[in-house]
Amino acid sequence: LMKCFQRSFVRAGLPVKYSQGFNPHIEMSILAPLSTGYETVCDLCDLELTELCPPEEFLSRLNPVLPRGLKAAAAGPAERLPREIGFFAYEIILPEGDPEAMSALFSQPVMVEKRSKRGSRFVNLQDYIWKIGFSLAEGKSLCQCVIAAGNDPFNPVYLTLALKKAGRIPEDAAASYLRTGILDREGQNFQDF
Repeated sequence: LMKCFQRSFVRAGLPVKYSQGFNPHIEMSILAPLSTGYETVCDLCDLELTELCPPEEFLSRLNPVLPRGLKAAAAGPAERLPREIGFFAYEIILPEGDPEAMSALFSQPVMVEKRSKRGSRFVNLQDYIWKIGFSLAEGKSLCQCVIAAGNDPFNPVYLTLALKKAGRIPEDAAASYLRTGILDREGQNFQDF
């Protein structure tokens, strides 16, 4: 995704800032990168420009050169720090199951082994879930949830693993993950332009 945007910025002729040194590159970052295989309708890209470019002009130059399937929805000045991100909203598509039984599972403590670069530890999923709900849609189960981000982010795959372990969905079931929102600590959109 980084390479894709870097190439698109160059194609669009946008006045992006480059690093100094032997191998200059566009100084940019994706604020909340996703794991491979996850989809999103909301990514945040942070970069500096060397000259003023109004948001409308930025979008009108960038969108025509982005690959099919990618679209810059908004642009504007970064008014918040990444550390202010508090939650992510997701939609998870699962095999058809009983929405009430799935919801009931998360109304009680559910322990899972959470792995990170610092090692693994057992955690209670309730500590990471702000909101969660299940419904049936077109022969599938839909989980809509808001989960922790920030210093101790939570991967929604742990919700799927808990459902499998509890027998709410088959062990070999596949799930798809779509991030639908990046929220601050109060549950509001992190960035509105």
